[in-house]
Amino acid sequence: MNTLLLVLLLGCQGEPAVPPAPVAPVVPAAQTESAAQESVDAILDGMEAQGRTMKDFTASASMEKFESLTDEREIRRGRVVVVGPSGAQRHIAIIFDETIDSSGRGSTDSRRFIYSAGWLTEFDLARKQAIRRQLARAGEVFDPLRVGEGAFPVPLGQPKADVLREFTATVAPLPDAPFFKSLTPPSSDAKGVAAASTLVALRLVPRAGTPMARDTAAIVMVLERPLLAPRAVEVEAVNGDRTRVLLRNGTLNAGLEEWARALLEAPSTEGWKVDSRPME
Repeated sequence: MNTLLLVLLLGCQGEPAVPPAPVAPVVPAAQTESAAQESVDAILDGMEAQGRTMKDFTASASMEKFESLTDEREIRRGRVVVVGPSGAQRHIAIIFDETIDSSGRGSTDSRRFIYSAGWLTEFDLARKQAIRRQLARAGEVFDPLRVGEGAFPVPLGQPKADVLREFTATVAPLPDAPFFKSLTPPSSDAKGVAAASTLVALRLVPRAGTPMARDTAAIVMVLERPLLAPRAVEVEAVNGDRTRVLLRNGTLNAGLEEWARALLEAPSTEGWKVDSRPME
C-alpha cells in the first residue's frame, strides 16, 4: 500500500533563533478511508482463514450483563472450549462457576452449556435439571459462533461475506469500559519505551432490514494479532443494555488439556428433569 505523506517543513535563511518544529503530516481523507478499508478486509480475510484451519480454542471467560434502565450489572466467570472448524463440525462447552451481582456479592454457580450436533443443552448441576434446545436440524449447516446468528458471542472463523452482508464494519478503538481495563497495555515499560498493543478492534453495525437491526445497535470485536484470537466482545442493544465478554489465557490450536476434554463431555442426566425443545 502506497501512502502519500505531505510534510511541511518550516525554516528560514541563516541561523534560526528557535529550532524549527515539524508539522504533523497530512494524509488525504480518501487515502485514510482506503487504508481503513484495507485493514477491515485484511482482518476479515484472516478470520475466515482461521475458521478453515482451526482445531481448538480454550480460554477463561468473564461475562458482564449491564441493564441501562436499572443501572445494574451481573458478572459471571468460567471457561470456554471450542473444537472444530466453522460450521456443523463445531463442538462447544462453556461453564460458569461464579456469579457476582450488582452489590458485589459473589456466589458459586453450577451452570454448564454444551453445543453439539445442532443442540444446545444447559445443565443446572445443583438442581439436576437440563434444557435441550434444537438450534439446527439434522444436516443443516449452522455455526453457533456466527456473528449475528449464533448463541455465543465469541468471534472465531467468521466468513467474510457473511459479516459484510449483515453488517457495516469499521476499525474501532478498544471498548472504553472498566470491565475491559485489562486490555489496555501500559503506556511504556520500565525503560520508558512505548508499549505497542497487539490488539485490534472491529465495530459491526447491523445493516437496516437485517434481523439483528431490530435489537442490536453495534458489536465490537477485539482480536489479538497475529493469530486474530478473540480477546473480547461487546454487544450494545438498541435500548442501551450491554453484554460484554472478556477472554483470558486463550490458546488457539494448542491441543486440549484434560480439563477441557472433561468439559466437553456431557454429565449423566439419569434421574434429572430434562426439558427437550425441538425446532418446530
